[in-house]
Amino acid sequence: MHRLLASVCKETKIILRDREALFLLFAMPLAFVLIMSLAMRDAFKEQGEGIIFPVIIVDMDKNKVGRSVISAFSVIRHFKVDSAASSGRTDEAAIKNDIAYGNHRFAIIIPPGTTGQAVRRAQEQMGFAEGNQTEAVPIRLLSDPTMQGIHRSLVISSLNRILQGIEAKVLMEQLAGLAEGSTGLGLGMEEGEIPKDIRVFSEVAEEPVSRDSNSHAMPTSVQQNMPGWSLFAMFFLVIPLSVTFIKEKQQGSFQRLKSMPVSPWLLIGGKIIPYFIINQLQFVSMMLVGIYLMPLMGGDLLNIGNSPASIAVLTVSASFAAIGYGLMVATFCRTSEQATTFGGTSVIIFGALGGIMVPKFVMPPFLQKLTAISPMSWGLEGFFDIFVRNGSVRDILPESFMLLTFASVCLSIAAWRFKTT
Repeated sequence: MHRLLASVCKETKIILRDREALFLLFAMPLAFVLIMSLAMRDAFKEQGEGIIFPVIIVDMDKNKVGRSVISAFSVIRHFKVDSAASSGRTDEAAIKNDIAYGNHRFAIIIPPGTTGQAVRRAQEQMGFAEGNQTEAVPIRLLSDPTMQGIHRSLVISSLNRILQGIEAKVLMEQLAGLAEGSTGLGLGMEEGEIPKDIRVFSEVAEEPVSRDSNSHAMPTSVQQNMPGWSLFAMFFLVIPLSVTFIKEKQQGSFQRLKSMPVSPWLLIGGKIIPYFIINQLQFVSMMLVGIYLMPLMGGDLLNIGNSPASIAVLTVSASFAAIGYGLMVATFCRTSEQATTFGGTSVIIFGALGGIMVPKFVMPPFLQKLTAISPMSWGLEGFFDIFVRNGSVRDILPESFMLLTFASVCLSIAAWRFKTT
């Protein structure tokens, strides 16, 4: 035990000598958590909450259809409606020019006579009118091509749904008029309204499913980025750990340590313990930022689930995996430049594949399958089980087992290299 404590003290003194590097080990992931959580906040909002699309509506109809489209978009929380008259842009050419220069994102053009044309077409479709077939009413949507495809699809689907509702209302009005004219009885329907008892389906609402029947939480940007960048910071220790190890070899202290009658595992343990403590401090500091600082900056509060024990188990497993990988890299690299280049690059690749830098749900299917090879992906999935799905220790055992297996393999290779070099 005395020899282990001496080895730990020696490694701690080496770490504390470079205080700037030690500061960066905490400052870098904290900066990433703050920036990425705030930047991606709206992308992770439940049901798109918080995403607002400005839409300008050119109502040249000045009748029921135009008013209905404006009213329908006004009550949808994702849209901010601006009429062309209030913006001073009433002609299509001016609106197109504004969109081309990025002044507007979306514009809906409702042509003159839309209501009359819609009524005539409805009467013809139902056999109430004779004559030449009236064409379908052309309502157009102009969009900025720089907008994401998923956002353009949202506006298109919303507009089509609104038009389908207006179409149903027009048809119901014609039926109401027919019933009232032939029997003297109305359908009890206000202008443009479909009675609720005539509707077949109720409004669909999402029902998130988690292991806790009382929880309906959806993942937030903080729940994605806080554990993600914590894992990245843990594995980023590969650089200072391997650099100090190589310096010891270059300065001859490594050979002196090997000549002592101590086990290689004791010397490796002396390196593991200080970095293990750093990992835990990193994780705790970022959890505190997510819980207390992030809400003050306009971000989401970090919900850490209901199982502190599972957080501890997964954090310990991830820390051993990161330190084991760092020691293995250190034993194979001959120079500090090699360790910095290979270690840093491999950690970035692990982060990219593991869903840290790019969330998994935006990756193509083949890349989502490829994430299974990254130890950071195992850790991130484990934290999702805790933070989002309210999992317990039993639920994160598979991820912890994979991380500890990875750590065992890396440490075994490092010990073998320690003996043979």
